[in-house]
Amino acid sequence: MTTHREKGLIAWFARNPVAANLLMIFILVGGLLTAMSVRKQMFPQFESNWISIQAVYPGAAPQEVEEGITIKVEESLEGLEGIKRLITYSNRGFSQAWIEIEEKYDPQEVLDEIKMQVDSINTFPAEMERPIVRREKFEQEVMILALYGDMSNYQLKELGNDIKDELQALPQINLVNFYSGLNYEIGIEISPDKLREYGLTFRDIATAVRSFSANMSAGQIRSENGYISMRVENQAYRGKEFENLPLLHLPDGAQVLLGDVATINDGFEEGLQYSKYNGKNSLTFEVNASKDQDITKVAAVLKKYLADKAPQLPAGVKLSPIVDLTYYLEGRLNMMIDNMVWGGILVMVVLALFLPLRLAFWVMMGLPVSFLGAFLMMPLGFIDITVNLASLFAFILVLGIVVDDAIVVGESASAEIEKHGHSLDNVVRGVKRVAIPATFGVLTTIAAFLPQTLASGPGSAFSKAIGGVIILCLIFSLIESKLILPAHLAAMKNKPANPKNPLQRLRLGMDKGLKNFVDNYYTPFIGRCIHYRYTVIVGFICVLIVSGGMFAGGLVKFVANPKIPHDFPRISVEMNLSSSEQATLETAQTIEKLILDVDKQLEEQYGQAMIRDLSVSLRGRTSARIMAILVEPDLRPIDTFQLSAMWREQMPPLPGVKTLNIEDSIMNGGRDDGDVSFRLEGKDINKLKEVAAKLKEKLNSMEGVGDVNDSLQSATDEVQLELKPLAYSLGLTLSDVASQVSFSYYGLEAQRILRDGEEIKVMIRYPRESRDAVSDITDARIITPTGVEVPLAEVAKVNIVDGVNRIRRENAKRTVNVWAAVNTDQAEPFAIAKEIRDDYLPSLLKVT
Repeated sequence: MTTHREKGLIAWFARNPVAANLLMIFILVGGLLTAMSVRKQMFPQFESNWISIQAVYPGAAPQEVEEGITIKVEESLEGLEGIKRLITYSNRGFSQAWIEIEEKYDPQEVLDEIKMQVDSINTFPAEMERPIVRREKFEQEVMILALYGDMSNYQLKELGNDIKDELQALPQINLVNFYSGLNYEIGIEISPDKLREYGLTFRDIATAVRSFSANMSAGQIRSENGYISMRVENQAYRGKEFENLPLLHLPDGAQVLLGDVATINDGFEEGLQYSKYNGKNSLTFEVNASKDQDITKVAAVLKKYLADKAPQLPAGVKLSPIVDLTYYLEGRLNMMIDNMVWGGILVMVVLALFLPLRLAFWVMMGLPVSFLGAFLMMPLGFIDITVNLASLFAFILVLGIVVDDAIVVGESASAEIEKHGHSLDNVVRGVKRVAIPATFGVLTTIAAFLPQTLASGPGSAFSKAIGGVIILCLIFSLIESKLILPAHLAAMKNKPANPKNPLQRLRLGMDKGLKNFVDNYYTPFIGRCIHYRYTVIVGFICVLIVSGGMFAGGLVKFVANPKIPHDFPRISVEMNLSSSEQATLETAQTIEKLILDVDKQLEEQYGQAMIRDLSVSLRGRTSARIMAILVEPDLRPIDTFQLSAMWREQMPPLPGVKTLNIEDSIMNGGRDDGDVSFRLEGKDINKLKEVAAKLKEKLNSMEGVGDVNDSLQSATDEVQLELKPLAYSLGLTLSDVASQVSFSYYGLEAQRILRDGEEIKVMIRYPRESRDAVSDITDARIITPTGVEVPLAEVAKVNIVDGVNRIRRENAKRTVNVWAAVNTDQAEPFAIAKEIRDDYLPSLLKVT
């Protein structure tokens, strides 16, 4: 046996086991402590590169919003550097713009430029509210809470306001959104007859309200002791206070108060208020965390608050979590720990069948060293990776890779010991023999994941988290296998195998069998492959071609976004805009009954229900959402997709429904997206509507395609006014007539007040019964500049035409998105998209 003394870093650590053990202990202890303190988030943190602009234009139609606001904003931003994409929505009464910033530009600088450009627009409509320009912030959703019980909406909202204040006062809680759907409003309703009786107009009443309901400074008085401020405080805050405001004086000296001519309602905004949780009135809170917060700490504070608050709530009222996202994070974390433990045991058991038990143990130790080493480095500023779903996925992904080089090193050292006897130099020599190929094997894997850490764009935070964790684990696996493992192998005592020990006898038998397989089968086979290397290369090319052909031929389906069962499947309903609130409510209640009936069927069949809680809410006059909160996954008798299939099969006819969308997968919750989606561009909105309707009809006819939707929202009847010659002779303009009609039906905002921290509108309008039907419009009274009152029908034609409820534009072009869900058991999304794009759309666009 050679007496050559090995040198180098590997040999130094092998000869200094204290250094190797200290290094291992430092990694294990430091990594463990860091793992307990590192921030935990649902998703990787990232800086948003989106800027939003929102502007309210009360009562305006989408076309008015588009012409008066949206197009002017687009023109002001034209040519501005840093804008990658501009998407706008012109809705009824407000405009939205979403601006995506290019990666190489500073979003804050672009935001400042956009604010300057928007503020410089001086041609906005006078009735428009000041536009709000802001950069979207990254917020982590932590928990959604439901407050529900046997209370009126008014009482529930008052209690909800108190709870919101309490939540915001808690430590760790910074971001609380309170969604009640109940906005306070003071409505001043005055009939046309009363207006005529007293010779008043809506503007007269608004002027009186603004004049007598106000707080204002009256200057200062200079005295010997200094200045004394003077104020007039007469702001009305309650409906009763508005009733006492003076409106006018009659010739006989009598004073007419606002309450004498108008009915004043101090309550919620007009419209049906409906939000139920398990059949009871409900409100919701969304508690979020900032990008620098640990969501598990935020959730812990919330859970303690819920436990303390429960006994303080009124009888019959509950505050319960609907969604707790830490449940998913902790589930993935526990999965990673379980996989690491069982993976380590499996590695040790398999290696123990061929190698000495102590050697198998030290090879297995590469798992915790690699993982905890990665945890040790994750919080460092230049790395800054948190524990989130992406990084935990990376740990699970790398689980089977990190011990590969340790296995190679351990087996090589064991073979060297068997051949030349146990000594420190032989161990080092065995390690060095495979050190270079094993190191480069790991480095090539690192090189494969390195581009992920250099990615940019919206999804770069996810790829950086995955690539960063994998690279850290691989680096520490190199450190463990080259510096720590050799010291442990050198310290092992080389005991001869005891044939009488059944475990060692099993190991010797397995080892002998493996060597026999390698010598008699594997080595000759590899030799032939090397000899006929060109044949082998051609063979692999053929396999590659066959694999590609299986994809191209549709034998193997490809789905970009796999279906992931939702724990909170929901049904979203859009009614035709001619539908009433009551019709929308009846449709939602019909679907609610269906869901409960299906759940009862499952309970009778399996002895276990699927649904824990059920939420039903109206989201506007023509929109409703029904959300089912399912029981724990291990209790469910069927999966979410089977449940949604039963809903579809048993869904009764629903008159007036424009679209019904069942979201049963986490990946299909997008607003303008689906398994397949198409974007149509054009100038003529009617042409776009026509093409979109035909495209939807085609998609609905294709097998496996469902839940077809578009971004147009429902078409609606629109009232258009056209002045008659008499109007001009009376001195009326189109603006005069339109504003008076708008005041009568939408209302005139007299003022806004701040009450109990909430901004409340004071609106003046006709009573509800005077503006329920379209026919009431023709009976409206128009006041001429000389004070003469004439019926609307005498000065204008009233035309009922088809309208739109929303206009979408992208990069200054009108667009319509059409999207659909695809059942991947019946069809392939890419095949559907290809058929529509290559075959159907070209012929459709030629015709239209």
